[in-house]
Amino acid sequence: MSILIAIGGVSRSGKSTLAEWLGGELKNATVLHQDEYALPKDQLPKIKDLPNWELPESINWTAWHKAVTQAKTEYDHVIIEGILVFANTKINALIDQSVYLGIDKVDFFRRRLKEKRWGKEPEWFIEYVWEAHLKYGLPPSELKAIHIKDIKTSQYIEVLRALKHQG
Repeated sequence: MSILIAIGGVSRSGKSTLAEWLGGELKNATVLHQDEYALPKDQLPKIKDLPNWELPESINWTAWHKAVTQAKTEYDHVIIEGILVFANTKINALIDQSVYLGIDKVDFFRRRLKEKRWGKEPEWFIEYVWEAHLKYGLPPSELKAIHIKDIKTSQYIEVLRALKHQG
């Protein structure tokens, strides 16, 4: 029986790093990154002529669901991560364990302003990313997510223990 672990949080909160670490620690595990299931840039919704990855409509949910269900047949542990990992009820119904990584708004802004993947982003857009996360990225209460604020790599073992205890 496969265990599906979901890791969510705002941009730059440490989701990918934690997911990759867990993938290396758990037996027969794989990591699926939600970013790989985002629509092509030219098909994304727009906000003031910028591509908007922050909305549930930016994800190919059919392909994401198919990848998750397929991985569950091949691995003992499937770890999924993304800013919108909790934004789909069909995916949420598959989740066995969940982790939410929180950071405060000041740290989010500081980290996001250092981000260079998308070039210099206007501050209004970074504010929008924060607000969109509050609207679409929080875990629903029924998932009983483990909440961790400003995770440090020294806490990864604690997360692993908590997941084992939760399961």
